[in-house]
Amino acid sequence: MDKLQEFLPSGEKGLLPYYLFVVSVVSVGNSLQNYVTLHYTRRIYNGRFVANHSLPPATDSFNPEDSTAIVKPASSTGKDSEKAKDQVSPLAARLFGTWTFLAGIIRFYASYELENRALYQLAIWTHVIAAVHFTSEMLVLKTVRFSGPQAFPFLAAYGGSIWMILQYNHYVE
Repeated sequence: MDKLQEFLPSGEKGLLPYYLFVVSVVSVGNSLQNYVTLHYTRRIYNGRFVANHSLPPATDSFNPEDSTAIVKPASSTGKDSEKAKDQVSPLAARLFGTWTFLAGIIRFYASYELENRALYQLAIWTHVIAAVHFTSEMLVLKTVRFSGPQAFPFLAAYGGSIWMILQYNHYVE
């Protein structure tokens, strides 16, 4: 147990270093699972989409295939629901896994050096960006419905952002 405790951030700095350490370990684990399976990512991003036929036809300056609005949320009933597909692809999962790994590494280093202004600010940004991402996916893009599997990412993103912003002057020299 003493060997394990030597590896953990200092307890003299409060609970925030432990929180960042745990969230960084969870982030790395989540990253690895994104490379192995789509199952858990599909539990978070549960939006079903169909082709958006209301886009204008291709012109010299516009290609509907390049539009970020190429798909639209599918209705829960009717012919849309039969053709609906989720947007979680192997590429999307790997990109999400790579971002999550990067955020985990930043949080890991910050957990040991909370007095470092740049690391602390980067760790805050990892939380803020995650909060904005999940919120926009839920409210704007409709790929997330808040329920059990989504609770942890939302709580970690918002909780970490608020906690770190409130404690900034306590930790940063």
